[in-house]
Amino acid sequence: MKKIISLAAIAAVALSLGMAAVSADAAKLIGEARAKEIALKHAGVAPQQAQFTKMKLDKKYSHTEYELKFYVGGTEYEYDINAETGEVLKFSREVKNHGAPQNAGNAGLIGEAKARGIALSRVPGAKESDIRKFKLDHDDGRQVYEGEIFYNMREYEFKIDAKSGEVVKWEIDG
Repeated sequence: MKKIISLAAIAAVALSLGMAAVSADAAKLIGEARAKEIALKHAGVAPQQAQFTKMKLDKKYSHTEYELKFYVGGTEYEYDINAETGEVLKFSREVKNHGAPQNAGNAGLIGEAKARGIALSRVPGAKESDIRKFKLDHDDGRQVYEGEIFYNMREYEFKIDAKSGEVVKWEIDG
């Protein structure tokens, strides 16, 4: 009986140490807002000029990184930023449509901030940092913001019409 109690106590301690390590890892991340600031500063772009279409937290073998994609006019920028140190790991800049007016195809969109707010309003208690994937995409002939929220051991996948703000897809796993 003493062995069983001892084993249970050891298991409880190990579990709590593991959970503390996970929480400590999450606390070390720079956050999405800081990752955006770093990318914009590196690119020499003002925040109001950029239209972000992708923001994803990705766990690699040796590190965790934020993958970002944004457009300024007809130029696409892609960045991989170390999620713990803020170091720019990789970046690219590519002119997509030479001389096109800035945000030409994005007129009338509700915007990233409003779309994120709509998604978060459906998950009580979730915060901006719980959004793990977010991008502007085309789906069945219309522009949508799509993404994933991970909160309280559940995964929420969503698509929001980029012009009307209507939630066109909502799935919960877990």
